Amino acid sequence: MAEEKQQKEKKKRGIFSKITLTLKWIGLTLLAILLIAALIFQAPWKVTTLLAIILLACTILPRPYRKWFWASVGLFLIVSVIWVFLPDNNEGWRPYTFDEELAAIEAKRAVPNEKNAALIYNQLLQNYEQSDFDANLIDPNIYYRTTSGPWSSADYPQVAQWLENHHDTIAKLTQACEKEKCRFPMNASPATFNRRIDRNRAMRLFAYLLVSAANKNIGEGKIDEGLQKYITTLQMAQHIYQQPTAIDLMVGIAIEKLVSEHLNRFVIEAEPTVKQLHLISDSFKDLKNDFSAKLNGVLEYDKLYTKMFYCMYYEINTKGKTRLTRDPKAVIQAQYLQEMPPITYWQRKAVKVGILLARFFIPSTPQKFAQMIDDAYAQYYAMAEPDFDWAKGPVESRPPLRLNYSYAVELVAGWNGQSYYRLYDLYLTGLTSYRGSRLLVAIKQYHLENGSWPQSLDRIESFVPPEALIDPVTGEHLQYENHGERFSLYGEMANIWPK
Repeated sequence: MAEEKQQKEKKKRGIFSKITLTLKWIGLTLLAILLIAALIFQAPWKVTTLLAIILLACTILPRPYRKWFWASVGLFLIVSVIWVFLPDNNEGWRPYTFDEELAAIEAKRAVPNEKNAALIYNQLLQNYEQSDFDANLIDPNIYYRTTSGPWSSADYPQVAQWLENHHDTIAKLTQACEKEKCRFPMNASPATFNRRIDRNRAMRLFAYLLVSAANKNIGEGKIDEGLQKYITTLQMAQHIYQQPTAIDLMVGIAIEKLVSEHLNRFVIEAEPTVKQLHLISDSFKDLKNDFSAKLNGVLEYDKLYTKMFYCMYYEINTKGKTRLTRDPKAVIQAQYLQEMPPITYWQRKAVKVGILLARFFIPSTPQKFAQMIDDAYAQYYAMAEPDFDWAKGPVESRPPLRLNYSYAVELVAGWNGQSYYRLYDLYLTGLTSYRGSRLLVAIKQYHLENGSWPQSLDRIESFVPPEALIDPVTGEHLQYENHGERFSLYGEMANIWPK
């Protein structure tokens, strides 16, 4: 019986030994697979090194020394747990920001306060309430009617009273648009994204306010006052153009298109005087469209915004020392662009655990992260050169999958690179419309002098700059067709006067 019992125990130990050995080899195989994957997909060197050390310790390291290796691993885990639960010393620490880079860009954009229209806009934005605009134009039909063509107080007395209530706002906007320059602060921090969106929404509503007031003036025969408000709105579009973001550029194009359509309709369908035509012509003459300079500003902004976004994981103290952030609330707010409730005790501890893990994945300093971002955006600066060949179109490519932050940075930069082509298309559409509006003034002047529309654009080319005749997409003349009592003017990307 004793011998049989010993055999059973021996058999059990053998089975247990086989299971242990099997689990060991499964573990080592998985570890080797992870190491190979880390090498293939270029995981951060810290992760690759850690996997390699563990694998070597389990295979090559002599058995007598393995216990000391695992003891050191255990000691590291104990110290890490103690560190997680130690109270934080956050005295003198703040989120890391690229203040010097931001200051350098702002210095290039700076204008004296007395010449900066943004100061006047900011006064209006401080008192701006979106509901004050929506409540009085709540009926979409009324809103569309008052912003799409001439009307009078008798037609929409409620809207007329609303405009009267905003007399001071209109006066302030007119004052701002007497200035050529406009420089809002860049606000490149992700936490200020919503603030920038709110500003653009307000500026669009200010533009609709001016257009509605201009339409009322035109409808009541106060032509010069109405034209001045249209021209004021055009200048507002130029002010928005001067900001360094793609969103600002798109909003500026939209406002300019809105006003151009009203001015085009007035020029062709109304009975403008020669003086009024000269006024309109001069307003378009002063508009500047330098896409290369605008895109260069957008690139600088996008690059800095990307740095601010990814480097929100770092903090800096008064001595210039950096570390991974201890403030999870700041990170969450930056990611989700909204205020967050107070962080609980256990959430803070979970963040500290995340900090330990993050040390293996993200660059040790924000400067190294910033260099990674600079490298990712370097290829797109060729787009800001005047001779860049946009006709080739964007190359649909994604960076090869890698398990590191360099891949994430290149992916974001690539998305922005694709968007610059769409931005350029919008710019070409706006530029076509702008040139067409200048031609419409010359066409109307010809009509006033000759009693008929010109047979071709050759008849008016001496009255406009040569570039006004050119479709910026094709490089050929804009398309003009005389239909007798009416005409058509259009380009590859814009229908300037209906076909």
